[in-house]
Amino acid sequence: MQDRTTQVLLLDDEEASLELSRQAISRYVPEKAIHLAATAEEAMDILQRERIALAFLDVELKSSDGFTLCQYIHRSYPQVKVVILTGHVDLGAKSYDYEPFDFLVKPIDAVRLERTFSRFARRQEVGDSSRLVIETSTGFALLSAEEIVYIAKSGNSCEVHCADGGVHRVSYTLDRLESMLEGRGFFRTYQSYLVPVGRIRQVASTKFGTSYEARLDDGSVVPVSRNRYARLKEFILQRSTRL
Repeated sequence: MQDRTTQVLLLDDEEASLELSRQAISRYVPEKAIHLAATAEEAMDILQRERIALAFLDVELKSSDGFTLCQYIHRSYPQVKVVILTGHVDLGAKSYDYEPFDFLVKPIDAVRLERTFSRFARRQEVGDSSRLVIETSTGFALLSAEEIVYIAKSGNSCEVHCADGGVHRVSYTLDRLESMLEGRGFFRTYQSYLVPVGRIRQVASTKFGTSYEARLDDGSVVPVSRNRYARLKEFILQRSTRL
């Protein structure tokens, strides 16, 4: 099965505060899954490299405006849940203009942090039904995960194939789209294919038995690499036991 460890971004430009927050968060995720940043630029680099799911952001930075980073994440990484950190309670009202997943006052209270991770776990379990905003060559499209039949890499871009027959060409990498759809039942069946497992009707070996292919509910056929076949089967079985 794919690694489901929650990857966390923690941004704070005060070293002592950063360490206290890191220690608190490490009770809920492995330390190797906590990516530390002292500047907005470092945070942006981490977002590009890692599949961040939850971002704890100090918005009172010395070198930049943390709220600007919140806007950047909402626009470029809409799958990332943002938790705003601040040392001042009176910033709470302003922070909610940026639609954060949660708001925590530093130093982080253990009870409040547990509530944050509990809410996040429930959201991951049921999935997020909100639509995705994906930029296309002609503008942008709003899609729900249920509309997507499969996604295929095509050169330096990707093609999002939809149930209505439409195909959206986007400049996002397949890694980024996989991250955006994390928790919604999508699986990387092949290096260049991302598929919602709920649409898979059959997986069988190819004519020469060198690999596998999955037949989807609309008749489409996508490749399944040999080294991903067992993980795909386990992924589907585990999701089935939860339903």
